[in-house]
Amino acid sequence: MVLNSGDAPTRETDSDPATLAWGFNHLDPAVAAMAYETLGTIRRGCPVARSGELEGFVLVTGYDEVREAAHAPDRFSAYVDGLGAAAVVTEMREAVAPMFETDDEHHHQWRRALMDFFNPAAAAAQEQYVRAICRETLQELIPRGAADLVGGYTQQVPPLVIGRMLGLSELERAWLSEHVRAFYGAETLTEAQQIGRVYADFLLGHIREHRAYPGDDLLSCMVTAEVDGQAATEDELVKMTMLMVAAGHLTTADACATAVLQLLEDPVLRERVAGDTALLGQFVEELVRYEPTVAATGRTVTSDTQLGGVPLSAGDRLLLTWGSANRDERRFDDGEVFRLDRERTRTPHLGWGAGEHRCLGRHLARAELRVMLEELLRALPDFRLQPDATVRCTFGVMRGVAELPVQWSRR
Repeated sequence: MVLNSGDAPTRETDSDPATLAWGFNHLDPAVAAMAYETLGTIRRGCPVARSGELEGFVLVTGYDEVREAAHAPDRFSAYVDGLGAAAVVTEMREAVAPMFETDDEHHHQWRRALMDFFNPAAAAAQEQYVRAICRETLQELIPRGAADLVGGYTQQVPPLVIGRMLGLSELERAWLSEHVRAFYGAETLTEAQQIGRVYADFLLGHIREHRAYPGDDLLSCMVTAEVDGQAATEDELVKMTMLMVAAGHLTTADACATAVLQLLEDPVLRERVAGDTALLGQFVEELVRYEPTVAATGRTVTSDTQLGGVPLSAGDRLLLTWGSANRDERRFDDGEVFRLDRERTRTPHLGWGAGEHRCLGRHLARAELRVMLEELLRALPDFRLQPDATVRCTFGVMRGVAELPVQWSRR
């Protein structure tokens, strides 16, 4: 049985869009149950609407409106307090993360400084390592006959990849993987704060080490880069590295889990993809449109303006909902349907973001996801949900799957 929350949802599609928007809180676990149905109702009635939750924000659900906000950094800044992607980092909240929370030329300089680590050639260079750790992880699982694929597989591979890119040793990558999963899986604020302090201290130590003895890795590039004639401070670098690890780990892990769930729910699609793994590239691209891992990111209005005909004031916070935009009826035929052969030239989807903050690591993410799925289908060809298993999807800043309890025939 597959649910999006612990309780059976009740349909909300006949409710008033403005009322739904006013009570919408993407961080409320109950929202996951009917996230896209609710957002669809809001989008069709008022694609730019106000929510009274989280101290108030503007909910943007339409394709044209989300894209306009993403392409106008002079009006909508990527720096936003307590809303959007930076909310996954609980430490160093007061620091401004270079590149992630900056705009215009400052952002462009940082992006150019790091581009060589994320271009298509760099992504291709990581494939052999990704494949090796996928196979190693799966070989440990095969004899068990059953496992949670989220904790046992999809969350295991990505942190090792980003750890390697940062220049960490194998033991340090294992430490990073363990603590990152513990940090973002903490069940209480106290637990998250305790793990977060240890995690932040670990990163700070490596930042200082790489600044003193730089190499040719991503972290060395980050700590030695000078933008506007200045290097980033230690606090800025800790926050930036946390976000880099989150981007490299959480997004890919959640996307892979969502992809596996899609294959479990659609046996015909699974048989087709397993029979021709060359289709995995198309599969990943449609998955990112249909269920983008980054569900929502924030923006701050910099001066009085309007969006979608709605007046906005300087200081207003926007929440851009990428998955809703990718299902907008005005731009996508059958946007609520997963279609492997969807034609993509007319309207580009926004699953990788848009504008100057479009996902820098998208080429690496595509490669990781393709290899992770290919190796999983090869190693466990008959994996299936365990009897009476309940799968709970998540929604918030990120879209993912809490657990995937599956079983397979032992060989």
